[in-house]
Amino acid sequence: MRFTQIPNVDNTWDNVTIKTLSPSTFSWVSRGCGYQVLLQKALNVFNDTSLSLPSNRNAILGTIIHKMYELTLKGELSSIADLKNKWEELVIVEKDKLSANYPTLRHASLNNYDKRNSAIRYALSMLKKTNKATVDSGTKKVYSEKRLDCSDIGLKGVADKLIVDNGCIDVVDFKSGHVKDESGIIKLEYSIQLHLYAEMCKHLSLGIPRSLMLIDIDGECFEIPYFPEYSHHLLSEVLETLQVLNNTVSSRSFSSCAKPELGMCLNCSCRHICKFRAIGSDSYYQTITGRVIELPSSNMYVLQSGDNTLFVSGLDAYEVDSYRDYLGKMLTFVNVARASQIADDYTYKITENTLVYEQL
Repeated sequence: MRFTQIPNVDNTWDNVTIKTLSPSTFSWVSRGCGYQVLLQKALNVFNDTSLSLPSNRNAILGTIIHKMYELTLKGELSSIADLKNKWEELVIVEKDKLSANYPTLRHASLNNYDKRNSAIRYALSMLKKTNKATVDSGTKKVYSEKRLDCSDIGLKGVADKLIVDNGCIDVVDFKSGHVKDESGIIKLEYSIQLHLYAEMCKHLSLGIPRSLMLIDIDGECFEIPYFPEYSHHLLSEVLETLQVLNNTVSSRSFSSCAKPELGMCLNCSCRHICKFRAIGSDSYYQTITGRVIELPSSNMYVLQSGDNTLFVSGLDAYEVDSYRDYLGKMLTFVNVARASQIADDYTYKITENTLVYEQL
């Protein structure tokens, strides 16, 4: 095998134009790192999913849970056995995707039966509440995973659930993680997302927004007050953000929107190509980049990273074709572990979750 090759992202910026944002991406830019969004857009130019890091386990499970709810709403899952079987099926599908896209990922641990059981309990409660005779008839319609394209106002996304009734619309968003922050307050980004979905529904003439609702993994409902003027204000911010992002690309002033903070960088989806990343030395998993200067064996590579010499062992697990071809190449290792948690050195080892990229 060969390691996945990443073309030089610096050569793609002339092809990057940000035309739309999803509500979740906008809320992330407003509170997080805009450079991550730009890097992801640059990777998308290559149209190769293997160049991006895989989503974390909670995000993948969230996708599975959303699919479970969607199929339940459609009446395709109607029993505990149906739900359990579909869960296992969807987990296998996601694991197969990971195996196909990331050959160096040797162990994709996805399953979480606590989340599965919580999702099944809520899906069963959905079955009890749903009057199948009215879901797609009369004045009431229920949409799941509804695609909303509002490119003319800079937004595009998929709403988890929309309930349209007598010209009014209820927006529902399912969350597989914590809905509230450490202070016990519903997270601001979720309020932003729901208000933008409401604005998109209004723009598409689907109905007049009536309520905004979050539902967590345990089926607990959290209603967010709807403020039309806030939605309208957010829309103007979306347009301003698009302009700022595109100006950043044209001027190449990426440091102005990068926020290298340890909490964000540690699990960033673009940390393998980010030149601003901040990764704490005390973290179990590390992301390292360096040029291969020595190959003592097929099991160990020696890299030069700035003033530091890095040693990475355990590469025999990959059965690399012509490992000596990597001499002089720039490699990035994502999710390697320090060989010793005690010694303050630069010796690392491959783990079951390691991803290896060759930077071109």
